[in-house]
Amino acid sequence: MTTFALFGSLVLLMLLRVPIAVALGLSAVIGLVMSDISLEIVAQRMFSTNNSFPLLAIPFFILAGEIMSTGGMSRRLVGFAGALVGHLTGGLGAVAILGSSFFAALSGSNAATVAAIGGVMNEPMAEKGYRPSYTAATIAAAGVTGMIIPPSILLILYGVVTGVSIADLFLAGLLPGILICISLLILNRILAGRLGIAPTPFEGAAGIWESFKAAFWPLLMPVIILSGIYGGVFTPTEAAVVAVLYGLIVGFACRELTFAGLTRAFYKAVISSAVVMFIMNAAGVFAWLITINQIPQTISQSLTEVAGGPVLYLLLVNVFLLIVGCMMNAAAAIVIFTSILYPAAMSFGIDPILFGIIVSVNLSIGTVTPPLGVDLFIASAITKVSIERIVAAIWPFILVLIVDLLIITYVPPISLALVGIFG
Repeated sequence: MTTFALFGSLVLLMLLRVPIAVALGLSAVIGLVMSDISLEIVAQRMFSTNNSFPLLAIPFFILAGEIMSTGGMSRRLVGFAGALVGHLTGGLGAVAILGSSFFAALSGSNAATVAAIGGVMNEPMAEKGYRPSYTAATIAAAGVTGMIIPPSILLILYGVVTGVSIADLFLAGLLPGILICISLLILNRILAGRLGIAPTPFEGAAGIWESFKAAFWPLLMPVIILSGIYGGVFTPTEAAVVAVLYGLIVGFACRELTFAGLTRAFYKAVISSAVVMFIMNAAGVFAWLITINQIPQTISQSLTEVAGGPVLYLLLVNVFLLIVGCMMNAAAAIVIFTSILYPAAMSFGIDPILFGIIVSVNLSIGTVTPPLGVDLFIASAITKVSIERIVAAIWPFILVLIVDLLIITYVPPISLALVGIFG
């Protein structure tokens, strides 16, 4: 009865368009009342959820991304991407995709990636003759890499929930992120070729070198962060603080970051961090309640019996999470459903790092699927294109992302090769 009340009330509140954090909190309260547990536990569990050193990485990486974006780093990265691929068929679409992958290595956030790259690329793509709906779809789909390429906020959350090494998860996310980037570049070339859009002139080696020099300092940041983590110099959480400090130094040294811009960056980072942590707090209470009611164990046992083996189990997980991603915020979903799906995955002998990548890729695809894909709404706000038109244009990208997901799921070395070498 408690299970039905918990999930039934959550679904009902979500259908009523109640914000996900509030819906999770209210559902948890209903479950606590039905379980005859004091509501004081809500405050205790919220505090317990926040009382985690690795979670500090989230607000700092968000702030680092905002500082880089405000300080003009996204424009420099786009310029370098343009020099590399702008002359190809569908060049500006390729620039948006490659630029998003570069910026993802700075921010770890899909929303920040879509906002930063979309703001730079929208007008140039429109001037070059790209259809507004195609521009919006490309910008939204490219943002998916922000949740896979390290430092990924989703991978941090997964590591906090499961206790898996966040440093290993970062390493494991690199090749899947590159795979997604390459597949989107190939699709963009095919689709842009059908649109008949002429490429821009090639700037030559000199143009690439000049744009590289301009983008050198922002490109150096992920190198410093990852080498510092795997060299044992600092933890992923400390790396987030280093990223903020590095962004401040580079922004002011390049004279593109002003104190007014820094104030805006702090403001945006506080809002984004508050949203994520509010969701985490509510999801933490909800996850604790379903755990003490033995719901994960019951579902895990049922899934184990139905699947019978890891191949079918991973397929069921993919289908389930793709549906969840359409309806629920990724941060909330990873906290709640990891606790349900993780035990069965371990019983099948699935590598916990690989499983984290699979879960994260699934939920990242949810950011570009209707009805609640957050990247769709950000791209719509930037390009002034309706959600309906973006959805009509983005389906080829979604299909390619699902193919990528299946490849990542059933070819484990893509995720685990670098961990085996450097982990």
